Amino acid sequence: MDGEIFCFIHQGGELVKGADGSVEYKGGRNNSVTVNPNMSYDQFVSQICSESNIEAKVVEFHFTVKFDPSCLLPLHDDASLARMFKFNDMFCRVYVSPRADVDTDVDVGFVAPASAQTPVISSNSAHVNTHGNTDVDPPKDISDDQPRIESNGYFQSSSAETTSMDQHDSSKFQNTITSSGQIFNNASEFRDALYLMSLAGKFSYSFKRNSPKQMTVVCRVDECPWKITCRAWGSTNTVQVHTFRNVHNHSLEDVASYKPILRSQRASLVIDNVIRSNPDYHPRQICEDFIKQHGMQLSYSQAWHLKEKAKERIYGRPKNYYKLLPWMCERIVQKNPGTIVELNHSSDGHFEQLFIAHAVSIHGFTLGCRPIIAIDSSHMSGAYKDAIFSATSYDANDSVFPLAIGVMSSENYEDWSWFLKNLKKVIGDKKVVIISDRRPALLCSVPEIFGVENHAHCYHHVKEEFSSFLNKNIIKGNKGKENALQWLDSIAYARLEHDYNVRICELRKFNDALATWVEENSPKCWAMSKFPKNRWDKMTTNFDESFTVWLRDERHYSICHFMMEHMDKLAAMLVKNKEESTTWEGSIGPKIKEKVMLNISKGEGYPVAPSMNGIFGVCIGRSVLNVDTMNQTCTCKAWQMLGIPCEHACAALLSTGQNVYDFVEDCYKLPKQELIYSGSFRPIETHDMPSVNNDGVVRDLTGRIFCSLNPPHGRKRPMGRPRKKHIESQVMDRKTLFCSQCHMAGHNRKTCKRSLS
Repeated sequence: MDGEIFCFIHQGGELVKGADGSVEYKGGRNNSVTVNPNMSYDQFVSQICSESNIEAKVVEFHFTVKFDPSCLLPLHDDASLARMFKFNDMFCRVYVSPRADVDTDVDVGFVAPASAQTPVISSNSAHVNTHGNTDVDPPKDISDDQPRIESNGYFQSSSAETTSMDQHDSSKFQNTITSSGQIFNNASEFRDALYLMSLAGKFSYSFKRNSPKQMTVVCRVDECPWKITCRAWGSTNTVQVHTFRNVHNHSLEDVASYKPILRSQRASLVIDNVIRSNPDYHPRQICEDFIKQHGMQLSYSQAWHLKEKAKERIYGRPKNYYKLLPWMCERIVQKNPGTIVELNHSSDGHFEQLFIAHAVSIHGFTLGCRPIIAIDSSHMSGAYKDAIFSATSYDANDSVFPLAIGVMSSENYEDWSWFLKNLKKVIGDKKVVIISDRRPALLCSVPEIFGVENHAHCYHHVKEEFSSFLNKNIIKGNKGKENALQWLDSIAYARLEHDYNVRICELRKFNDALATWVEENSPKCWAMSKFPKNRWDKMTTNFDESFTVWLRDERHYSICHFMMEHMDKLAAMLVKNKEESTTWEGSIGPKIKEKVMLNISKGEGYPVAPSMNGIFGVCIGRSVLNVDTMNQTCTCKAWQMLGIPCEHACAALLSTGQNVYDFVEDCYKLPKQELIYSGSFRPIETHDMPSVNNDGVVRDLTGRIFCSLNPPHGRKRPMGRPRKKHIESQVMDRKTLFCSQCHMAGHNRKTCKRSLS
């Protein structure tokens, strides 16, 4: 008993005793495991059930001994297990059968011993632990008084977050149909459940009868007893399962020859929960998961269409949500008075433009935000490819503060002009600086509405254009390009006119064409020393915290769902920032405090020469800069431009023992932050949202008809995978290229000019 024993596991068949007393095992399937004679009964059962995919609660075990193989002995505790090992030498046989105390309506799908009255035929498929009633006679009459067994709701959203089908075994769909009497809302829902059940059970089926009122389904394998019948309730669309014989009898050849059939409308149900939690679920990952979970080979195009069908089922048909836009806009204004919503459409009722500025955003911007707004745009990934416009400002902790959003059927001069005019209404007479990229539509529309002196160009886009100019016309080689970009940085961030002129001269010496490009591309709109207004050191549209990044997932949704998600995120952000302000240490936020501490550390070693009337001279090498603490100015202009004491001002203030934080502008302090987030915001209720009928009319449950819109003209995306070409940043960090011959940077072996030695 010291060695291991080879154990045969018999299940799903029948023991038949011959005339000579010998026992023959017919049907079912066999498995084998190696067991340790020293294990306990619980360990033995756990190993057997794990190896054979058996549920221990619904089965019992028997064994035979070598000197009398015709006698089945019960195996139910440690003592009987010890006897089995003792009276069998190198191998033993264990027979699995349904427990006598288990409800006979539940098919456990395993072997019945010779003593059982009715042998149960088991499935030979990979998934045999299906449950359900066997040989159930269909009810003759159907009435509302019969008990209803509701469907499993496999099409509903899962409460658990999912990012891949790997986290959900395909067997989760095995019980989409559980027993006779189960109710489905319509025949299509029943067919969906049937298809998912076949994927999980790895079997094919065919309809003997298939109509909305009556369906009969059988297994494709000859002589397999599996069968389901379903009938409608009278004149309604509701259908009920009558016969549910959930037992298969498949040979190994049947299992090996099984090939799942792709029905895209129903196969997309498999990935519903994954799409809900991860809208970026890639078609290539879908292909990998389908082959792994279901043995189904998909092409990229098929996977892409599965994803699109799943999105349509989850978020609804895109064109129907345009019909609901008027109702949703009215509800937003109703729940949050003071919110500005503008909905524009064509003369024939097709959606064109939408502008929303929530009352809480208008309130916060008016009372506390600095007068600077960054505008940006991105595109929705739905069927109509709408453009999303955004306008954001900054709170007292220098965090992004959403001000307004817009959804447009296109992105051109007319759309931007319409959006900016509505934005102008929101901010009223407040003078603001607008930061944007340099696309032609914005170069025309922003100066027209806000004035050219208030239009700041995003330096990141300027740098991209400059880099493209380098690549196409002037500079070759990484080193020369890096030097040119560094000169451009020094030109853009120079605060003094003198420094700007010096950097331009240096660039001109390096390459005259580059200096000419800078002078011809409106430096007064992006260079610090040239811009006439205070832009608070905001040189870009803040890509890391931009609106596009903030709503990266939501742009995959339909337009109404997008609006709902935006409001949810806005509410969460308002609450989060308001709660964080209560934990500030002192009067300024952590981001501003970090900037002040950095300036203090830089200015601690500067020599300071006091003068009259609060003016100090700070020595930086051979240069002397004047700091006026009373007027809060410095020769470097950093204090004036940012509103935070620069390193020179910090040196002067520290020399007199003054608190640097007291000289930070009020726009960065806690009272302003409290004003910004002092408004209220109510999410809208959708329990009474009307629905779009088959005739395209928007009605609620009371029959009231609402105004509706049609989708945009001519914007529907063509069928198939959309073509995308990623445009690399021209100023992104790239891996340095080294030559394997001369070991120098900037070229490879093929272009090396050093002759071979």
